[in-house]
Amino acid sequence: MRGREQAARVLTVTVACAGGSQVERGCRLPLGASAHTDDLRDLAHDLLASLGIQRVRVRGLALRCEDLVDAAVVAEQLSFEPERAHRLTAEKAVDQLNNRFGPRTAGPAATYRRAG
Repeated sequence: MRGREQAARVLTVTVACAGGSQVERGCRLPLGASAHTDDLRDLAHDLLASLGIQRVRVRGLALRCEDLVDAAVVAEQLSFEPERAHRLTAEKAVDQLNNRFGPRTAGPAATYRRAG
């Protein structure tokens, strides 16, 4: 995000199925507002699993963050898991680099093509 960073309190997943039907499920983040990729991804996986759709031809998938708040006012959750703390620190550094130098300046190594 450029400019003012925001954190989501609610995540909603919408699945568009063949035939025009849609299934939607939303959930409030259990630990409060978060802009961390891990928190949002884990909740999105949980929401998709809770839909219980099997053998459905999916035509579209949308994730929507709702009830946004300014990230500066969100309390920082302390973690006793060193791996999670390191990931969150790295995520913050990557966001700062991308805000300063433009999108896709830094990111996971697996998303970049090999040189040459």
